[in-house]
Order: sequence, then structure tokens, then C-alpha cells
Amino acid sequence: MNEKITKKVGEACAFAQVLEATYQANEAVMKELLGKQASDVVKTASSQVTALKSICDEAGTTTILLPKVEKTADKITRMGEMYVGDDWDDSAEVLEWMSFFVGGAIVHWQLISGAGETMGHTALKRIADAGVVYYVELMDQLKDAATKVGTDRAQ
Repeated sequence: MNEKITKKVGEACAFAQVLEATYQANEAVMKELLGKQASDVVKTASSQVTALKSICDEAGTTTILLPKVEKTADKITRMGEMYVGDDWDDSAEVLEWMSFFVGGAIVHWQLISGAGETMGHTALKRIADAGVVYYVELMDQLKDAATKVGTDRAQ
């Protein structure tokens, strides 16, 4: 696995870490927005991080991966804080941020899927495809939540 792919894996890993941390720090609003998906966020994000780190461990690229994860997680966290500010109890604000966040995650996981396929790396491709599916499902849930939040606010 080359450096560019390892860094993309690090970015996807960072999305998973930030999702877990964001969920834990804002559980009430996240449960509201993610509905039935909420119950698996921590477990899924943690298993994504473990799987991605394991692949880089096997490839011998952990020294590239870990600094990228840290740098990207810090950047994503700052972006969320800048966007939402002190409004983490406002479902519309959190929903808007989460749509940016989840959209970014989908693209990162898809990039890794393409790399895994091209490299013939079955495990990476499988994990990345599962990541794409997971974040697309989160986006679908966020779309449903957006309709509900919009409806509630119009009444």
C-alpha cells in the first residue's frame, strides 16, 4: 500500500473516530437525528478504526497512518465546532453539519474502495465497501430527519 492510499485510509479512520466522539459528546441530539442507526454508531465506528489500522499494520504503513488520522481528526473536529458552535442542542444545526460530515465520509470510503479494487486488496475493498454502505445509510437517515425537523419547525 503506497503513501497516498495510506493517507486516504487515515482520513477514513479519522471520520470514524470523529463520528464516535461526536456521538458520545452529543448523544441526545445524535439519537434524535440518527434514529435506529444511533444504537450502532459507537460499535461500528470503533470496528472501522480497528479494521483500517489492522490493514495498515499488515502493510507496514502505520507510521504514515497514525499522524494522518490525528491531523485529519483534529481538522474535522474543528470544522464541526466552527459550523455548529454552541448550538449542539439545535437539531437543525447539527443535522446540517452532519450532512457535510457524512457526505465527506462517503467520498473518502469510496476512494478507498476504488484503491482496494485496483490494488487487488480484497480485505481493503470489503471494508471500504461496507464503509460506503454504512455512511450512505446514515445519510439516508439524516435526509429523513431533515424532513421531520423541517416539518416540526414549520408547524
